[in-house]
Amino acid sequence: MPQTRQQFHEELAALDRQMLQMGTLVSRMMTQAVDALQQSDTAEAEAVLAQDDAVDAMNHDIEARCMRLLALQQPVARDLRLIGTAFKVITDLERIGDHAVDIAKISRKFSRQIPAGKPLIDVGPLAAMAQAMLLQSLEALIRRDMTLARQVCADDDRVDDEFKALREQLFQLSQGDPSFTPRVAYTLLAVVYLERIADHATNIAERVHYVETGELEPLAREHRLAALAQVA
Repeated sequence: MPQTRQQFHEELAALDRQMLQMGTLVSRMMTQAVDALQQSDTAEAEAVLAQDDAVDAMNHDIEARCMRLLALQQPVARDLRLIGTAFKVITDLERIGDHAVDIAKISRKFSRQIPAGKPLIDVGPLAAMAQAMLLQSLEALIRRDMTLARQVCADDDRVDDEFKALREQLFQLSQGDPSFTPRVAYTLLAVVYLERIADHATNIAERVHYVETGELEPLAREHRLAALAQVA
């Protein structure tokens, strides 16, 4: 393999490692944010907020690497799709980090505005599903594993079902006791952010399909329905 081509592949491998590092960081932030929410742990919430700048820095570094690769290597076909996908992936990862921060801020509201307040429902199972999807989508991306990518998209359907069930529970609680309304509102926001994290993981998984096939295809149920609605 010519030296320039070997160097290009090494740069692509470094790009993968950077995306994985960024994904690992936002996954940790998500874990800490949910723990802070469930336990009303202000210190844990502050730890999440402190890592937001690091996510932004990683986002900028990866974007700069992608721009250098485009300018210096002039990639085509699959290699071009890989770099284009990296731009999309870091946007999704940055959004996941933002949602972890949002959940951490909700935790602070519980502890500061509603003394000793905690979520009225257990968001743990939903959080676990969303985080598993995130980690699996990153694994699918690094391994270019279309089977795993499709599984992530299928799991998004389960997350949507769990989200709807939790939302209904919260509505019932609010109707049963109006004094629960502030806690219901904050908890519902956290549930929405977790569902959105799963959506971003799905976006990453669908990009694996694009890298390997060159076709942008909605693999998750929600995305398929949205695509059909646009056609109609």
